[in-house]
Amino acid sequence: MKVSLFEIYKVFFIIGIQLLGGGYVIVPLLKSSVVEEKKWLTEEELIDFYAMSQCIPGIIAGNIATCAGFKIRGILGALTAILGIITPPFVIIIMLANILTSIIDYPIIQNAFWGIRISVVILVILTIKDLWTKSVNSTFAYILFFFILLCLLILPVSPTLIIITSAVISLLYSKIKGSKNA
Repeated sequence: MKVSLFEIYKVFFIIGIQLLGGGYVIVPLLKSSVVEEKKWLTEEELIDFYAMSQCIPGIIAGNIATCAGFKIRGILGALTAILGIITPPFVIIIMLANILTSIIDYPIIQNAFWGIRISVVILVILTIKDLWTKSVNSTFAYILFFFILLCLLILPVSPTLIIITSAVISLLYSKIKGSKNA
């Protein structure tokens, strides 16, 4: 059954309202609504879209919404999903910009932001847990993970270079593994 554009907009609008903390928070929200509830995507597709969104320019949440919308309903689905995800933050930022600049230094507001940051950290940890179980699931994946971790901790290397290098290493490994199985 074809998903309506209104339904796509509504789901991504609701996710957009909940996106406190940026793009890393979108994975558990999408998993709950688009994977588990609506069953528009699989968990593997969501993780793939998340990984791809990290590799391309733009806002992570917008990139994931675009990929998901495209998978659900093509170009119109992608446009609808991105519009749905960006509408709430756009409206909220416009409404709150003047208010926040005048009250940001109040202790109660600082304490509220402290609490929000804690909840965002928890959501990021949950995202990492999901990514870990779906991505680091073989001996090769563990070796690649520790290689990348060491490179990032020791060398002054661009994350972009690390992503490209790990993709090339994975492709080479896949090619070698595939030729051994043939």
